Order: sequence, then structure tokens, then C-alpha cells
Amino acid sequence: MKINSVLLAGAGAVGLTVAETIYNYDPACISILATGERLERYRRNGLKVNGNKPDFRFTTEKKSDLIIVACKFYHLKQIIDDIAPSVDKDTVILSLLNGISSEEIIGAKFGPERLPLAMILGTDAFHKGEETNFTRKGVIHFGDRDGKNGEKEQAIAEFFDRAGVTYKLEPNMKQSLWYKFMLNVGVNQVTAVLRLPYGAISNKGGPDEIPEARDLIDAAAREVVAVANAEGIDLGEEDVKSWCGTVTNLNPAGFTSMCQDVLAKRKTEVEMFSLTVTELGKKHGIPVPVNETLYRQLRAIEQSYHLKV
Repeated sequence: MKINSVLLAGAGAVGLTVAETIYNYDPACISILATGERLERYRRNGLKVNGNKPDFRFTTEKKSDLIIVACKFYHLKQIIDDIAPSVDKDTVILSLLNGISSEEIIGAKFGPERLPLAMILGTDAFHKGEETNFTRKGVIHFGDRDGKNGEKEQAIAEFFDRAGVTYKLEPNMKQSLWYKFMLNVGVNQVTAVLRLPYGAISNKGGPDEIPEARDLIDAAAREVVAVANAEGIDLGEEDVKSWCGTVTNLNPAGFTSMCQDVLAKRKTEVEMFSLTVTELGKKHGIPVPVNETLYRQLRAIEQSYHLKV
């Protein structure tokens, strides 16, 4: 198995950051999925990354060795339909969506054997319109769901080595995915509700830091640890304490993806985060009051976008 062609499904902050790296390696091996009005807009305006406008190839149907899915969760159903013509018998799919459920949803359509678990950590990419800007690309973490990295994982790693994509092949990717889920549930949701940049929740001792916001993130994260343990995932207090180090080196003026959505008055991915935690809490009889409150707050924020205040 060797990967020579890549289709990107989801040209947002994460997707374009990865696509630019692959484009700089070989423009011919990367295509961006686009249909209908989006396709016409991309062809008319192009896509910018850090002020540059790569001459990306846009396509609706192209068999690909690797499909990278980097859309918002609420677009996933449509993306699954859109990538179907590009899935060949040996196509591997890598989902960089937040949360813990996208691989299961995609795998139900195309087969779970195509999908290693995956995530991206450490990016501060910001997306608006057709333009993405970043100071840190982040690292793609991936690995087999059962810890048995084999041919498809090695093929992805070999391609990423060639293309210069920063990655880490994980021996226990399921736990790593839950760690990011814990981080997102806390950091993304709290910064979105409070409209805070990374600098407000870092731990460098700066004047803009808000300790109470960090406390709230910790509380939401501890609820994830509780339901994760009930699901057989070994997260603990040290994981809760470590999230701050993940965001401290990001651009202090930057915002999480969910906070960007709120500031732009877009739909958020709250169903992936606090709603999922709430449902798992009910499943295992574990109270999750912080996430229940964050869910109500974020849904209220979404429904207030049209108000003039």
C-alpha cells in the first residue's frame, strides 16, 4: 500500500493548514472536495493560507488513496455522501474532526477497517471566509483503534514523511482521542461561552489570565474523566492538570474553533461535546452538571444570534 493521491474534505482552518503542507510537497497529489455553489466560489475566489493563494485543484469525483475529513461535525452527513464517489477499494480515510464519534459514523458507511483513529493537536489556525491563518500547524496523531498499527497506518506515516506533515503514530490512540475530547469539552466550550482568547486561560502568569476560567475548564474536564473511566478509558487527574500546557504555547490572541464559531455567529459543535458527555453521564449514572449547563448556555447563544443587542 502506497499513498500518492489525497482528497481533502473540509477546507476550513484545520483542513487548509494540512492541505497547504501537502501542496508545497507536490501540488498534483492534493485535491479539495467541492460541489455546487462552494465549487464555483472556490474557483472564483481561490483559497488563501497565511496570505498565499495556492493553486489548489478542486474536484467532485476523484478516486483517492487517502481522504482527509476535516469538516465541521454538522456537515459530516453531507460530506459522507460527497466523498462516496472518491472511495476506492483500498482508500484510507483519516478524520480530523473533534469529538469521539466521527470515525464510527464514517465507518458505518464505508467500513471501520478504513479508518485509523485520528486527531490534530497544537494548531492555532483561524479561518474566515476563504482564508486561513496560523502560527502553529499542530501535530496529527493517529493509530489503529485496537493498538495494532499495521499496513494502512504505516502507509499514512510514509506519506506524511514524504510530504513533511508533522505527525505522531500512537500506540494507544483510543486514549489519546479521549484526552483531546476532554481538552475540547473544557477549553473549547468555556472559551466559547466566555468569548476568551488562549491568553486568558494560559498559565504563564500574564496580566490577561483569568484563573476562574481555568477552574471552570477543569470542572468540565473532570466530568469527562468520570465518564471516560466508566467507558474503560484510563484518564485521570494528571490529564486534567496537563491541558494547560497544550494551550500555553499557542498564540495568546488566538481563539479556539468553537469560540471562532460563536464570534462569527455560526453553528457550534456543542452536540459533539457537552451533549455527548451528558448522554454518557446518563448511560452510566454519573452527574455531569457543568456540561449540562455549558450545553444550555451554548444552545442559548446560538439561538440569540439574530437578536440586536
